[in-house]
Amino acid sequence: MNRKPPEDLAAEFVRLARQNATLRREVARLAVFRAMAYRDPLTGLWNRRFFEERLREELSRSQRAGVGRRFSVMIVDVDDFKRVNDRHGHAAGDAVLKELGEFLITHLRNHDVACRTGGDEFGILLPDLSAEDCGHLLDRLRTARAEANATREIPISLSLGTASWPEAGDSVDALLHHADHAMYAAKRRRKSRERQPSATERSSSRGAPRRTAARRSRAPASVA
Repeated sequence: MNRKPPEDLAAEFVRLARQNATLRREVARLAVFRAMAYRDPLTGLWNRRFFEERLREELSRSQRAGVGRRFSVMIVDVDDFKRVNDRHGHAAGDAVLKELGEFLITHLRNHDVACRTGGDEFGILLPDLSAEDCGHLLDRLRTARAEANATREIPISLSLGTASWPEAGDSVDALLHHADHAMYAAKRRRKSRERQPSATERSSSRGAPRRTAARRSRAPASVA
């Protein structure tokens, strides 16, 4: 068996080391490109492509695991976002979206996946979170948002909808449809509350007819 001289082996090691270094740089460069392809440049969150891929992966993993495994998805929509842009400008709208991205990262768990999926819409993958736990999370997010709005010049109102596997369906489309439907239902409830008159307005409206009736009852006396 022919053995290479030591100097040839050393040269081979150097060559392989250089190739490995080149490959590591290439892998790092591709990782940067991959991150750019999956990141939303405005908020720094993951984008729709990443959200849908991770959701499919989580569904497949849960289906294989079977009974006992749970996960949920949440759809978040900024209420009246067009009004923010129209009244305060697109820079203010961008600032709202950036702040919301930071808000979600702050109040979600480290392994939750927060994504910006559209203009003013966000999707969140919540591994190992049941439907009951989602209710608690919604309460915490609403409370935290109300506290944050107390110090904001432009309050940020959110409509939130969730769907949990397997209760809401056994496909990505079914889960997203259920969460989207829940989000729009929350938006309708908010608008219905806003259209209802306040206690002061109800009291004023009840008093107005009585005053009119009183004026009418006094009118004949003054004429007489």
